[in-house]
Amino acid sequence: MLPLSICAPSAPVILREVVAGPGHAAAAVGFGLTLAAQTKAAAPRDAMLLWVREAAAIAETGDAYGPGLVALGLSPESCIVVEARSSVDGLRAALEGVRCSALHAVILETAAPIDLTASRRLKLAAEKSGVEIVLIRHGGRIAPNAAQIRWRVQGAPQMKPNGQRRAAFDVFVLKSSSGLDERSCILEWDHERRCFAQTVSVPLDAVPVVGSLAA
Repeated sequence: MLPLSICAPSAPVILREVVAGPGHAAAAVGFGLTLAAQTKAAAPRDAMLLWVREAAAIAETGDAYGPGLVALGLSPESCIVVEARSSVDGLRAALEGVRCSALHAVILETAAPIDLTASRRLKLAAEKSGVEIVLIRHGGRIAPNAAQIRWRVQGAPQMKPNGQRRAAFDVFVLKSSSGLDERSCILEWDHERRCFAQTVSVPLDAVPVVGSLAA
């Protein structure tokens, strides 16, 4: 069994990146939202989530869906969704959000790679405000950036414990400071407890790799 630290490293992490596996943009968005839901559990009750979505990313996965947020443990009333026309507009909105301590997290969903300069600005602002950042990237091309951990995420078959359906993700670590690189597992999300309830070990040779996703 692989440790849950594949998603919750022991060292403080304030900037995370989720990269969609080919054809799995929706799974990457779901996984990014679960990470934000985890930060909500430890935040003040009235803390909000800012979800910045680039137009090109929305074209890939569609509009935000309230019941879907609820299914992941997030209240639509506590989410602010911003649609950005371009990656530049998205980065600007995310940076302004990260500087606002009334938020518990900022999600930036984009089709464009987030470069080192832009990600460092986000990380520095987050360190001052305490607002965590989740970058969700559609597409396989990755630019080196300041993310402390990066995953490639694909959807996995949903488990049905006690007749209940849970979101499940096939997760592969592309970058980490905890020695977890190239580890993989299947994770189930428990939306009521806002945590990953189960991990299932997956041999590395069983995880399909399409193209080069190395940072």
